[in-house]
Amino acid sequence: MPIYEYECRQCNACFEMLVFSGDDEPRKCPHCGAGDIHRQISCASFIGDGIGSRCAGGGNSGFS
Repeated sequence: MPIYEYECRQCNACFEMLVFSGDDEPRKCPHCGAGDIHRQISCASFIGDGIGSRCAGGGNSGFS
């Protein structure tokens, strides 16, 4: 049951979603309702390492 990060291409909002096996991925942005979202490639987060995802404010240096 991983937590995936998504970004809306319309409003640039980032959100996370816990995806259970067999569940559909989200089809709409919870912030603006647009259907143009994509899953982000996230870095592993470890306590105290200072590495985060693009959605957590990591800037343009991430994998996304």
